[in-house]
Amino acid sequence: MTASATLFVVDPDETVITMVREIAKEMRIGCESFARAEVFLAAYTDDRPGCLLTEFRLLGMNGLELQESLAADCSSLPIVFVAAKPEIRISVQAMQNGAVTVLEKPLSHQELWDSVHRALRRDAHARRIDAKHSIVRRRLSMLSAKERQVLDLMIQGKANKVIASRLDVSVRTVEARRHQIFAKTKTESIAELVRLILMSDPTDDADTS
Repeated sequence: MTASATLFVVDPDETVITMVREIAKEMRIGCESFARAEVFLAAYTDDRPGCLLTEFRLLGMNGLELQESLAADCSSLPIVFVAAKPEIRISVQAMQNGAVTVLEKPLSHQELWDSVHRALRRDAHARRIDAKHSIVRRRLSMLSAKERQVLDLMIQGKANKVIASRLDVSVRTVEARRHQIFAKTKTESIAELVRLILMSDPTDDADTS
């Protein structure tokens, strides 16, 4: 479990807050509670690992609107929804929007523990993937415009002579740029370059629940 993770709770129900705090203590992670979604959004920043547990019915912004607001901000914070009598239509919408699960009150300690653990695992996985993509994008951003031209033709399988002809440069120039491409991206083959480029696209990684 990530030591710096925090279990965020948006629910005015003190019974829920008490149970969540107990679980957070067992998991040795932080816990912060909020009575309203707006207050949580004002306090939360996406660089904080963890997960969110929220009630559907809240004063002001409701749980679904909170989920949509986080998504609009490109936040991948995993969400566990809770409700006394969750409506099927709303629950389905929440799950389609990426919620970890929907739990019915009164909450089972074990069920809540399992759901929070699953949400934290999802968050940790997403952050590892994001960190990997950041490294890859940083390496690719080091390439000059001319090196990118050579790279585009390299991954199409074009030979040095063909690349030189296409770009109207000497073969030696192409070879020099290839050397720079491999050095800057820390790769040693075309296959590695292709994998690196694929890794730079976050949509290529499947979500892990």
